[in-house]
Amino acid sequence: MASQESTSTPSEEEKYAKASTLFAKISTHFPSKTLGEERWYLPTLAALSYVEPEHATYLYNPPRAGEETSRGLTRDDISDRCGEDAGVSLLHRSSGEGGGSGLFVLAVSVATIPAPSPRRVVQAASQKATKLNTSPVFCRENWTNDVANRARGETWLKTIYKHNLGTSIGPLAAHRDFDKISREITYGLYLSDMSILNEIETELVVLSGILIQNLPRESTWHLRGLRRVGASMEDVEIVQQCVEMVAEYAGVKLDRLPRVQDIEHEV
Repeated sequence: MASQESTSTPSEEEKYAKASTLFAKISTHFPSKTLGEERWYLPTLAALSYVEPEHATYLYNPPRAGEETSRGLTRDDISDRCGEDAGVSLLHRSSGEGGGSGLFVLAVSVATIPAPSPRRVVQAASQKATKLNTSPVFCRENWTNDVANRARGETWLKTIYKHNLGTSIGPLAAHRDFDKISREITYGLYLSDMSILNEIETELVVLSGILIQNLPRESTWHLRGLRRVGASMEDVEIVQQCVEMVAEYAGVKLDRLPRVQDIEHEV
């Protein structure tokens, strides 16, 4: 009888090493000079949250003291950059007045990715946070669904969609539940409040979360959107390539997506 080959499950260290290689590739390829050195993790986290939620927590996993991360930074470097206790890395880093931008990326991702995926990242990350005695994050504690919230959402909708608003969001008017959710929750609550993520950072998260799902129509909307908030055509293309690196890492096929050059005439 022929013996069957045993397949071993990769160890946690092996999975972490593979993820670190991915992070190194993306952080090197990402257009840091124009979009910002610390923004490479935004498309990475958004895309990983859909295809490999548990692996997204490797952005959180702190190296030991003196050990280098995939970006060549020590644990102390991370602490200095994030302004937090040693060992708390990008997933819990502070940005702007609101703080906790890494976890807020996951909250924003709920608007574009089926909720169970970002929730799996949060659950796994919370276990690590407990071990590190990391303080809880509540980014929207004082949110109120009022006139100002809706107005803010409407303004952001017009910024992203411009003259395409009628054909993109307009059809939802016939389905008032979805129209209300889009205007007041998706865009009002999550996407238009720039106290934690700014305009470009928000669109980096949204576009990446949509690209990784291989959604051609919605990808068109947000390829345009990232261009409209100020990213160059060249940088948008590189961001899409970074998402494709995540897809290759996870064994996911992206074969239905437009490129920024295909939609440039609509910007």
